[in-house]
Amino acid sequence: MKLLFAFVFLILLPVGIYAQKTTSTQKKIEALYNEALTLSQQGNSLKSVQRLYEILKLDSTYYLARFALADLNHEAGKAEEEIENLERGLAHSGDSYPAGFKFLAEALYKKGDYSEALTRIEHYSALKKTINPAEQLLLASCQFAVNAVKHPVAFHPVDPGDSINTEAEEYWPSLNAEANELVFTRLITKDKEGKKIAYPQEDFYYSLSDSGRWHKAKPLGPPVNTEENEGAQTLSADGRLLIFTGCGRADGIGSCDLYISVNKDGKWTLPVNMGEPVNSGAWESQPSLSADGETLYFVSSRKGGKGNMDIWKAEKTGASPDGVPQFGNVTNVAELNTPGNDLSPFIHADGKTFYFASDGRPGMGGTDLFMTRLENNKWTEPVNLGYPINTFRNEEGLTVEIGGEKAWFTSNRNPGHGRDIFYFTLSDSLRPDPVSYLKGFVVDALTGKKLKANIVLSNLKTNKVVRSISQEENEGDFLVCLPSGNNYGLNITRKGYLFSSENLSLVDGYTKNRPREITIRLQPVVAGTFTTLKNIFFETNSWQLREESQTQLDEMVQFMKQNPGIVMELVGHTDRVGTESYNLELSKKRAETVASELVKRGIEPYRIKSRGAGFSVPVGDNATEEGRSANRRTEFWIKEVKNE
Repeated sequence: MKLLFAFVFLILLPVGIYAQKTTSTQKKIEALYNEALTLSQQGNSLKSVQRLYEILKLDSTYYLARFALADLNHEAGKAEEEIENLERGLAHSGDSYPAGFKFLAEALYKKGDYSEALTRIEHYSALKKTINPAEQLLLASCQFAVNAVKHPVAFHPVDPGDSINTEAEEYWPSLNAEANELVFTRLITKDKEGKKIAYPQEDFYYSLSDSGRWHKAKPLGPPVNTEENEGAQTLSADGRLLIFTGCGRADGIGSCDLYISVNKDGKWTLPVNMGEPVNSGAWESQPSLSADGETLYFVSSRKGGKGNMDIWKAEKTGASPDGVPQFGNVTNVAELNTPGNDLSPFIHADGKTFYFASDGRPGMGGTDLFMTRLENNKWTEPVNLGYPINTFRNEEGLTVEIGGEKAWFTSNRNPGHGRDIFYFTLSDSLRPDPVSYLKGFVVDALTGKKLKANIVLSNLKTNKVVRSISQEENEGDFLVCLPSGNNYGLNITRKGYLFSSENLSLVDGYTKNRPREITIRLQPVVAGTFTTLKNIFFETNSWQLREESQTQLDEMVQFMKQNPGIVMELVGHTDRVGTESYNLELSKKRAETVASELVKRGIEPYRIKSRGAGFSVPVGDNATEEGRSANRRTEFWIKEVKNE
C-alpha cells in the first residue's frame, strides 16, 4: 500500500492527543484502528473503510483515520476522495506529519491541479529541509507544469476521419516516408455481427492516402495479423519492413519480443522473431527504425539499464539471403534514460531528431513527450514538448512526417471513442530538419524488366555512405530519404551491368516540391555502352577535381576491379562558353585528370583511354544554365570487353 505510514504512525502518536478523551473511547478507537489495519491487510477494503468511519464518528479529529482512508482511496483509484481525506487529515495534523503534504501534492499533480500541488510540495520541502530524488522530481514537475500552463505551445489536433478512427480504439500510428500509407493498431472488441468477444484482439490496419484523403482502413491480414495480439509497430521509410511487438508466443524469448515481416511484391512475409541480442529474456517492445535502416531503437526491461523501462538501440549487421535485415551490437541509450520509464522512441528521417516519452523527467504528469537532437555524436538535453501537447495523462507514441511539420499521436480526447489517432502541426522549435526523398526504379535498359540491384547513397562532402540497400533487399525499386543541406551521390550496381550514378543536391535546402521519382536504366556490360559520371566535379574553368568527386572515383575503381576484362574510355565534354580550341583542350585535360586518378588507385594504365570532345556533342541547350550544366560532363565508355 502507498500510505503504510498511516498505520505505523499509531505507535508514534503523542500521548497528549488523548488527554481529553476517556479511557474507554481511546481503547475503542485503538481497537477499531487495529481491526481496520488487519482487514486492509487481508484485502477486505470495504470493511476496513467502515471501521475507519466508525472511528471518525467517535473522534472527527483523528487524522490517522483520514490518512488511512486516503490510502484505501488511492488503492481503489478514487482520486477525489483521496484528496479530500488527505486535506481533512492535514487540517488536524498540521505540520506534525509532513509526509501528508507530499502525498497530497502527488494526488493533486496527477489530476492536473498543478498550482495547489506546487503549494503543498513546497511546504513539504520547507518542513523537511532535505528531500530525496523522487521528491525533487515532483517539485520540479509541479514548477514546470505551472509555468507550462501559463505559456502553452501551439496545438490544434485534427481527427483524420472515420476512415481511420472508429468506435473501437485506434493507436500507435506509423507512416512511410511518402506519408501516403498509415499503419496502426486497432483493438477489436466485437465480432463481425457486432457481438462482444470474450478476449479483445489487437490487429494491424492500414489506410492509404490519395490527394490528402485517407481511404477506409483495412486489416493488414495474415500472416502478420493472427489470433494473437500484434501491436507497437514501426514501418520502414520505404514501407517494405514492418517491425512489431508480439507477446507470449511459442517462439518467444521473453515475455514480449520484436518480430519482423518483409513486404515482397505487395504481400507480407511470415513474421520472424528478431532473435538475440535484440530480444532477451525480458520485455522488448515499441521499435523505431531509422530512415537509413541502419539503427533500430526499442524499449526493454532487460538488465543493465538505468530504470524500469529503458531505450536501447541495435545496429544493422547485414541481411539474410532472403532480404531480412539482421541487427546486433545492442547498447543502452544511457543519455536519455532515467530511473523511471523511458518509452516510445521515434527517430526522425533527418537522422538526428529524436522523440520519446518519459515519466522520469519534469513534466505534466504520467508520461510526457520529449525531444532531443544528436549533436557531435551526443544527445542534447531533452526538451518537454509542452502544454497542451502533454497533459496529466499519458502521452506517447508520437511520429513525425519526414517534412517535419506534421506529427501524429494517440489521444482519448473523443468521449465514447477511447483512444483515437490525431495529427497536428508542430511549432517551429519542436520540428526536425526537413527531409526529402527519392523514389527509384531500376530496369534493364534493353528489355525494361525490373532488376534487383545494389543501391548506395553517399554524402559527397563527407564521402560517407548514408544508405546502403543490398540486391537481396529490394525488388528493383527503392526509396531513400535525403536530409536537406547536403549533396548526395547515388550509385546503382549489378553484376553484368555498367554502373549508373545520379547527383542529388539539396545544398540550398529543401522544398516540398523536391521529392523525385526516377528510373535507372542499367546497360549490359558490352562494348559501346556508356554512363555519365554525374558525381565528377571540377573547379570552374579548370581540370582540378573537387573533393566531392572522391566517392565517384572510388565507385569507378570498384567497378573496374570487379570487371578485369574491361577496357574503358573517359570522354570529357564542355558547354559552348569560350572558343572551340579552349574547350577542346579543357575537356581533354579533365578526362586525363580522371584517368590519372584511377591509375593512382591501382587500375592498370592500358585499361584506361581518354579524350576530349569539347562542345561538339551537346545534350542540353547552351542558351540556358540548366542546359550548359548538363553539357559539362564526363562519360565512361566501355571500349572493349576481353575474356576474363
